[in-house]
Amino acid sequence: MFDPVRHKEALISQSGSLTFPSAVLAFDVGGTRIKAGLVRGAEVTAVHVVDLPIQRDAASVLAAIMRIGERVLAGQSVQAIGMSLKGIIDPQQGTILDVNESLSSLIGFPVAQSLSQSFHVPVFIENDARLYTVGELMYGAGKQVENLLCLTLGTGIGCGVALQRRVLRGGRGLFGSMGGHITVQADGPRCTCGNIGCLEAMIGTAPLLKHAVTLYTERSIPVPEKMTPQSIFAAASAGDTIAEQVAAYFARYLGVGIVSLIHTYDPDLVILGGGVAASSQLFLPTVQRYVDEHTWTFPRCRTRISIAELGDTAALVGASALARGLDVLM
Repeated sequence: MFDPVRHKEALISQSGSLTFPSAVLAFDVGGTRIKAGLVRGAEVTAVHVVDLPIQRDAASVLAAIMRIGERVLAGQSVQAIGMSLKGIIDPQQGTILDVNESLSSLIGFPVAQSLSQSFHVPVFIENDARLYTVGELMYGAGKQVENLLCLTLGTGIGCGVALQRRVLRGGRGLFGSMGGHITVQADGPRCTCGNIGCLEAMIGTAPLLKHAVTLYTERSIPVPEKMTPQSIFAAASAGDTIAEQVAAYFARYLGVGIVSLIHTYDPDLVILGGGVAASSQLFLPTVQRYVDEHTWTFPRCRTRISIAELGDTAALVGASALARGLDVLM
């Protein structure tokens, strides 16, 4: 049986550092999809993406991960696997400690050990938004800054924080990762985490679509079919007045959340990633203006907001960095 931690320590003791000349097999397992690819530095190849299986029990999810991993490898060998996962992670045991909804069957399941036994290489796992932040810090929009905040905008709102070029983790794996669960409306809707009025409960995918449906219904306007956040922003760009209101609602709450997170962590840069970031031209100027008007920084208007450079591959790049032993977490 492989023990990833001991294997990593052994490699370091033999060479003084941990390097992998060949590619790392990297996985990014989110709330709806499994993504995998071969990663060398910031170069990601052989990317495959599949939906999570309809059956969300641990065995079915793990089998889907293994199938996509085998397709990516296509007979090639790698020396390690890195994986980003939603939720609170125990990297030493290679398990999920807690997570909401779609991956809850994996809580306590020996994910890293099971994959290590199947692929015969060490496996390293960590929170998805934290590894997204690692990717952007090392190779993306954050490579020139000391301190950054990264938000992934999608099904939920993921968060990662880097101070002095080290991504925060803390002893319980929570530090810097709860940005999506700060309260932005005290009498708002209940979040899946149990809190009221979280940023995620306001502008995560499901609540944002619910808000859009409410606005269309109140005005007796037919609700567009197969509506997504991206389609809403596209409709806003085309002049749909309801979609414009939804986009303004999104920008407002995102700005409110970013202000509180800037006051908490004092980053030089805020990076926005995830699927919604592709529509940034419709909300980024509004968010930057709100942040400049409401944050107390020195000098004033210092914190910039930008879009992730690595986009959909950032978490894969971060997972690879983790598997290669880069010392970027604290």
